[in-house]
Amino acid sequence: MMSRIWAGIDSGKGHHHGLAVDTEGKTLLLRRVANDEPELLKLIGDVLDLADGR
Repeated sequence: MMSRIWAGIDSGKGHHHGLAVDTEGKTLLLRRVANDEPELLKLIGDVLDLADGR
């Protein structure tokens, strides 16, 4: 069962910032990534892993 987390991306031209927090507001992930498909897919995968409890 997936844990409840909230995630968002602040997008920019050259790079983006990804953030994921748990139900208490604790930061689980905070990362700057380039505006690049493989980096964005890695960020999404890492958020899904956090939700899965891995």
